[in-house]
Amino acid sequence: MSDKFKFAFRVAISLTIAYLLPMALGWSQPSTAATTVMLIASTGSRRESFAKGTLRVLGTIAGGIIGLMLVGAFAQDRFQYMLAVSVVITVIFYIRSAYLKDPTLFMLTGVMILMMYNGGDAEGAFIYGLDRTFMTIFGVVIYTLVGVFLFPPKVERNLQKLATALTEKQRELFNRISGSPKTEDQTHHEAESPNTPEKETEEGDVPAPTIAELSQQLFQAQQAFETRYHTINADCSEISAYKKEWDGSVALYQKITEILLFAAKEHSRSGGHPSEFIHDFEALREQLIAMFDRIPTAWQAQHTEAPEYFDPIECDKDKLEQAGHLYRGEAISSAYLLKQLRERLAQLHTCISSIDSVVGRVPFELPSLKALPDFNWWDAENAKTAVKVFLTYWCAALFWIYFNPPGGYNFIVLSTLFVSILSYLPVHPFLLFILFTLGFIFSVPAYVFILPQLTLGSELAAFIFIYTFVGFYIFKGPVTIFFLLGMFTLGINNEMVYHFGITIMIVSLFYLVVISVIFSYYFPFSARSEHLVLVFRERFFRHAKGIILLQQNSKRSTFQQLELGWRIATMKVALKKMTVWSTKINAEYYAPVTLEALTTFNTRCDVFHHHLMTLLQAEKSIVENPLVSMTRGKYKDRIIPALAQSLVSYQDSAILSKPLPSKAMASEAISIDCTETDSQFIVMRKEYTDLERQLDQYFSTIEIEKYSNSDIAGFYIFLNLKKNIFESLIACKQAHDDISWVTLSDKKF
Repeated sequence: MSDKFKFAFRVAISLTIAYLLPMALGWSQPSTAATTVMLIASTGSRRESFAKGTLRVLGTIAGGIIGLMLVGAFAQDRFQYMLAVSVVITVIFYIRSAYLKDPTLFMLTGVMILMMYNGGDAEGAFIYGLDRTFMTIFGVVIYTLVGVFLFPPKVERNLQKLATALTEKQRELFNRISGSPKTEDQTHHEAESPNTPEKETEEGDVPAPTIAELSQQLFQAQQAFETRYHTINADCSEISAYKKEWDGSVALYQKITEILLFAAKEHSRSGGHPSEFIHDFEALREQLIAMFDRIPTAWQAQHTEAPEYFDPIECDKDKLEQAGHLYRGEAISSAYLLKQLRERLAQLHTCISSIDSVVGRVPFELPSLKALPDFNWWDAENAKTAVKVFLTYWCAALFWIYFNPPGGYNFIVLSTLFVSILSYLPVHPFLLFILFTLGFIFSVPAYVFILPQLTLGSELAAFIFIYTFVGFYIFKGPVTIFFLLGMFTLGINNEMVYHFGITIMIVSLFYLVVISVIFSYYFPFSARSEHLVLVFRERFFRHAKGIILLQQNSKRSTFQQLELGWRIATMKVALKKMTVWSTKINAEYYAPVTLEALTTFNTRCDVFHHHLMTLLQAEKSIVENPLVSMTRGKYKDRIIPALAQSLVSYQDSAILSKPLPSKAMASEAISIDCTETDSQFIVMRKEYTDLERQLDQYFSTIEIEKYSNSDIAGFYIFLNLKKNIFESLIACKQAHDDISWVTLSDKKF
């Protein structure tokens, strides 16, 4: 059984119990419990725990209390009540959007506040609110219990698989950057050789990946492992029992990845290779590869294995004394990184072996794992969603007051709720029409031919189970809601009144809700994919430039520290959203823009982002390094900020900005634009090369013997990281100029 099958099965069981158990006990409003299950399953994470269930219950109780207080305070004045509710739910749903963990906690709070108003009838409002609160809590409890005990996921095993995949990527990158220059040249020559036989080209060998490609794969594996760990470690008992060791292992994986990225470069600036100046380098290389190979076996260890102790890495001192400062500096930094890598691998093996060990503990101090924030307060789309919620509430309220639509006050509740859930969801609103229509087509025959024939509770349970299972197995995410709404049009209850007019009235209500969701797609803020890609592209590079400028300041004020944290969080979110929304653009309407070009651009932006984050992670050692401090004081890097600024605003060529009558003219325009771009790259590379040459001349006048090996290594690591950022920005610029951004800014409905 696949994970998708297990998830759909759990949800179907939960919703069936949430429907039938209250009906069997004679409780009112069983659909409220079922709706709660549907909302949690559609918007929450797939893993359940008692901690999540407890928080959801508390959120439900808090929402019920707030809702009843508002009803009691403004029961006699409808306008004041609606104004108070609109303000409160705007704040609640903004917090829900900003919350980076399970959002259903705040969603249920907002839902309860909306549902407390009994259609304007103050009489009996308290009992009505209590019933709604009780049934919502019942739905939360049912979904939690089923999720915890039915098909519980093997969390630790899944983490081990991700960790093993990460180790493999680390090993591949180390093997590539530590290989002999002769082997690299031969591999490069074989990959580009025009004399390769046709048989080998067709079947043949896949060219060896470049260091940039391997670095990107390592970035992705590291991010997947960390994301998964941070998602589950807060409420997972399997992790909590050995949380210190797990945190230490994740932190050590981060350190090893950083060391490899520090050393990752296509070419040595001095032309040297570690095999030339490190004694027994091949033996050291084989030892490190063997240590990478041993890491996966540590997960099966029954006891803590003590860390190994190694002989120091020795360099050819005579050769280094006769070499220039550039060669000597790179030699020292290579030896330093290899020493750090060997120590971290040994510590990681020990730390992993101590997980699940009864008596074993790590005999050394583990590096700390930085905790992720719980909220992202500064995301512009979160604020826009809050504005949409406020306006949708009042538009729906005015429509209810003046036109009395089917469903009455429920139209306001459902419109506001679904707009908050589906705001800035990368799904075209027309799909919502299709999904709801499919659900309606599925439910109408059931209403006419199936439900009247059901006489046993087991038969009704089988019907509800099948309907829910199909919805969650075929569809995913919040869009599943609109398929399941078809089941709620049936009005299932203990005493069924079969009247097609009632069904049509309920269907009309939901179609009106769909229309309000589509209206919010365009007003007051557009959610068109091409528009959002332009917004996120500009936001990403604007904040990247700000980060680069702030990073160059050795001493930052408190305000600048806060600004740096804000820019980092915003840039990260903008990159994720740009990657998602780029795939939703209909390229047929925006030729010559292609999805392949957008994917390439996003990939290169991702590589640049990771290189910039690697530089920021090394910030502490860089700030304390006297060589780096002297360099920053004497030489200001204006090339990388200027390059980032050139990507903030798009400037297409004049030919591309005009309508193109033929494909030939389009290709000609692109070739002209590429020629201009290539000349810009040549100038930028020359300026950067001149800056590196000035640094080389400057450091040739410094007595390098006065500085420690760690300071020397830190300086050359700093130069390598800056070089990686420059090269990745150049790659972003190349991919950026292959896209006609002006075309994406055209208004097309």
